[in-house]
Amino acid sequence: VGETALAHEDRIMGMAIRFPSDESTNVESTMLATASIDLTAKLWKVVQQDSAVSNVDDEEGKGYKFNIQQVAHLKGHAARLCSVAFHPMGDYVATTSFDHTWRLWDVETSVELLLQDGHWKEVYGVGFHPDGSLCSTTDFGGIVQVWDLRTGKSACHFVGHAKRVVCAEFSPNGFQLATAGDDGTIKIWDLRKRKQFASIPAHSNLITQLKFDRHHQGEYLASSSFDGTAKLWSTRDWKMLGCGRGHEGKVMGLDLLSDSMVTCGFDKTIKLFR
Repeated sequence: VGETALAHEDRIMGMAIRFPSDESTNVESTMLATASIDLTAKLWKVVQQDSAVSNVDDEEGKGYKFNIQQVAHLKGHAARLCSVAFHPMGDYVATTSFDHTWRLWDVETSVELLLQDGHWKEVYGVGFHPDGSLCSTTDFGGIVQVWDLRTGKSACHFVGHAKRVVCAEFSPNGFQLATAGDDGTIKIWDLRKRKQFASIPAHSNLITQLKFDRHHQGEYLASSSFDGTAKLWSTRDWKMLGCGRGHEGKVMGLDLLSDSMVTCGFDKTIKLFR
């Protein structure tokens, strides 16, 4: 049994989840992060309560319910927030904003650890390298920045998109970065050679999200778009393996399960493609 509550004073633009570690079976170590137009981000924890205490009857007889409780309110950005992402270690969270900056926060103390202002346009997308050493951010000027978190400085930047770039996703292989946005193309960047590796004319409209498959060592890349479709690509030759159609309008996000793809859209539906 779940609960809904007013989380922010304005629209929530991004959400990220930190799942329990492989060694932990405690659901309360699950944490959520949200970013909003109200200039703030918030951290939330999942709390499991016994139904005997909460006086809530579980129809399935499981005897418990879940609550989401706010644990931190992150303030500092001077304009609307766009995206939020947890560091692979789970101890830090990054936020991007229209104030041309991105920030890194300590999850435990809610202290701002890093403020980066190297973008000249609104910053939107953010993604972390699997080993946690690098962070990539994208902006509305078509620039992709890669930051070295060990030094707090820019490691390199990529130019190639014709319009706004709204998403960045590191491959599980560790040496490739996928980005996409307004121009409908997916670009694959080689971090070792610091240049473009591939360019895929993927969609006829803005690409909203990219996800590498982490169940099969990054064999697949999925993309969702305003053109109403979600597509699956082979990371071996970057050819399309399938196209999910069915949403009546924009597809806003997606994720990959071990044998299927889940999407959500403007039509207020969630669809599962196998």
